[in-house]
Amino acid sequence: MKRPKIVINCAMSADGKIALPTKKQLRISCEKDIERMYKLRHDSDAILVGINTILSDDPKLTVKEKYVKNPHQPIRIILDSNCKTPVDALAVNTQAKTWIITSGKCNKKFKDNVEIIKCETDAEGLIDLEDLLEMLYNREIKTLLVEGGSTVIWNFLNNGLVDDIYVYMAPIIIGGSKTPTMADGEGIKSLDELINLEIVNVKRLGPGILFHFKMII
Repeated sequence: MKRPKIVINCAMSADGKIALPTKKQLRISCEKDIERMYKLRHDSDAILVGINTILSDDPKLTVKEKYVKNPHQPIRIILDSNCKTPVDALAVNTQAKTWIITSGKCNKKFKDNVEIIKCETDAEGLIDLEDLLEMLYNREIKTLLVEGGSTVIWNFLNNGLVDDIYVYMAPIIIGGSKTPTMADGEGIKSLDELINLEIVNVKRLGPGILFHFKMII
């Protein structure tokens, strides 16, 4: 299968949490990591999130000129099987193009920078990632940055569809047995299903640590 290069990027606490126990977003990254994140976006053809990230965090998914001079704005891709994206969501503003990936018709009226794209679904009713990635490759998306949420990240990892993973770990503890982690979803059922990573680099970044992994297929 021809597909884009896929990069996962996230920030987590020392106990692996990416949000508050209420699932509300909080700033985990330090200023240096935020700058690194915007440069990753700038270097990507597209940035992908799931609908739950849109509904809970309402991100813009753009590149700020404060961090990158003359920024390139990647195409924003939202996995949204049932077309729940609000017409006033920040991720569909006119600062960049947005592709909303659905499994059926969408009768909402978005601005001209938004395209609704129908895609196949898998056995769980989620967007079929292999079908999606082949379509993105054919649309000249060569580098795809996946930022979340945790179920989306899990699905990419579980399907072996990841090249590089960047994880910033902040020196904080959040706790909570139901607090979102980097990769939620169903998880593995046996040791044979472990997802193995290779450590490429580990370095201090501000008060925290930046891990660079590659996936071992």
